[in-house]
Amino acid sequence: MMKKLLLPLLSLSITLGGALCLNTSTANASDNPEVAAKLAVQEFFDTMAEGSFTEATELVIDMRYPNKEKQIAKYEHYNSVSDFDSMKIIDTHAMDDSTVVVTFQGNVSGIESENELYVKEFEDKWKLILGDNDPATVAALNVPEFSTHAVVDYYSFTGFNYGRAHYTTNSFSTQGNAVNIIGWQYASTDFHADVSYQVAQDSFIGWKTFGNATSVYGNYTSAASDRFTISLTGIPKGNDYHIRIVNWAPVSVDGAGNVYTN
Repeated sequence: MMKKLLLPLLSLSITLGGALCLNTSTANASDNPEVAAKLAVQEFFDTMAEGSFTEATELVIDMRYPNKEKQIAKYEHYNSVSDFDSMKIIDTHAMDDSTVVVTFQGNVSGIESENELYVKEFEDKWKLILGDNDPATVAALNVPEFSTHAVVDYYSFTGFNYGRAHYTTNSFSTQGNAVNIIGWQYASTDFHADVSYQVAQDSFIGWKTFGNATSVYGNYTSAASDRFTISLTGIPKGNDYHIRIVNWAPVSVDGAGNVYTN
């Protein structure tokens, strides 16, 4: 049986090009990496709380967005759903001389939680590493129009390969009840589809998953009588949710479905 291991994301060793550029930060290098990283994180929290979004983009490495205009617009949205004044740093841990993990508590996207941030030193400046540079993330977060569907969302996919996570492009909200999916998936006449579905939230720090991933094994067609139905539970009230989809079959899979929330 094929072991279910996600293929690694693109490395955070960043080669910058195109519209992406390395920003500058006021958090200078220090003889104590944990102190420098803590200062960098607090500066980011304060800057976001003040609504200085252009300045906030200068304090991070964030490759989720293709240009500064899109990044600023998303940071403004993240600020509207999170409480940066509530965020308190509770721990720091140096992985090496240039990488520190900072743990904080606070309201992230409407949910009180404990989270970790990676902070790295670049050219004598300490910067927060936000999100990831996975092409699936970039595709999901950069649709032409940012939209929220509180009642129903539709997704479709073609040729999803083994082991890579994909995300639905439209976001939705929920009042804290189950998220239900009615859909279909098909591999081939020789292989069964094997796909997992999970709720993921787009937050300023990156994707946050909720509940357990639910696996659907077998081929289902688009015929109304031959679709699967699953219920994803453990999802708190909130916004900016997407469906995280991973194909575990050894061949590519096609599929589509509707997402229903309360």
